[in-house]
Amino acid sequence: MDGRLHREDGPAIDLGIGERYFYWRGIEVPDWIIERPGDITAAAIRKEANAEVRRCMLERFGFGRYLREFGGSLIAQDRHGKLWLTRLDREGHAQSETVLEVQNGTREPDGTYRQYFLSVPPDMRSPTEAVAWTYGLSPEQYDLAVRT
Repeated sequence: MDGRLHREDGPAIDLGIGERYFYWRGIEVPDWIIERPGDITAAAIRKEANAEVRRCMLERFGFGRYLREFGGSLIAQDRHGKLWLTRLDREGHAQSETVLEVQNGTREPDGTYRQYFLSVPPDMRSPTEAVAWTYGLSPEQYDLAVRT
């Protein structure tokens, strides 16, 4: 996969001495994500702290399925991404969460762009505002900034 370690059905590296390493599109992931993709759940994705591993889990699980299982509703869309409202059940209590869907600005070696889902404050009203917030900027400052 364009020089990046990747294997969908087993370890990308197997040293034959019990050391095995699992990679999804160049990102090292826990073995179960590759060997038991059926164990990936929307709740497990939501709990994963590492954004890269979470993205790999989402790719295997399916972005649409993830949003359907969390009752996602599209609330805004602009050139910077999509803003979703999801309903989560945590400890028996339904809660809403605002999620920003964005694509990485840098093309991958294979020509694709990575897609991310990021939690943002509930008062965000546009993807531009939410993206700016992730950088600690106002929407106006973000629009002026040059992406590198």
